[in-house]
Amino acid sequence: MMRRRPRSDQWIYQFDRALRTLVPPSTGAQSPMPVPPSDEALTAFEAHHVAGMMRVNHSGEVCLQGLYQGQRLFAQRPDASAQMEHSASNDLQHLAFCGERLRQLDSRTSLLAPCFYIASLSIGAATGALSERLGLGVLAASETQAAKRLSEQLEQLPTADHTSQTMLNKMKVAKNHHAQLALEAGGLRLPAPVQWLMRGAFKAVSKTTYHG
Repeated sequence: MMRRRPRSDQWIYQFDRALRTLVPPSTGAQSPMPVPPSDEALTAFEAHHVAGMMRVNHSGEVCLQGLYQGQRLFAQRPDASAQMEHSASNDLQHLAFCGERLRQLDSRTSLLAPCFYIASLSIGAATGALSERLGLGVLAASETQAAKRLSEQLEQLPTADHTSQTMLNKMKVAKNHHAQLALEAGGLRLPAPVQWLMRGAFKAVSKTTYHG
């Protein structure tokens, strides 16, 4: 039987994860980029567009980290907490991949990342406090929305950008898997109006972060 961490250990863990999320050098992906950067020649416009999409994805990963960590503060079942930790750790790799791709494109992450993290942490904690199943449902819906965004971006990527194509495809597969894991852990399927509101929130974040 899995044991829960003492509350003090949980707060230390939360601080460490926040640092790894918000401070680029500390993110340190434990696995390499899905594919090394190729010598594809992107026009200035294409590079700008790809960087904008990567910045959106990086901000989305920051939001997911906040949701996972907020939810884990109130997780009741060790198995659900372990599932969240597994998915959050995998998403932390995605965060690092997006940050690295931005550096390759001579661009940067959004200056609003700390605000997104705090807001998402609050939402995750609030939903987790209300109901573990509700919190897991929010995580599942968020991962699903992220996968849909990646599908849309894959259609917009320049044909020559094989690096981003490979990376986003791998991320999309993982997002769908994370959503399924959250539902299997007991997550509620959110009603359509709630999912509609979440889509609106995701689009707002995307529009805000695309240009910086």
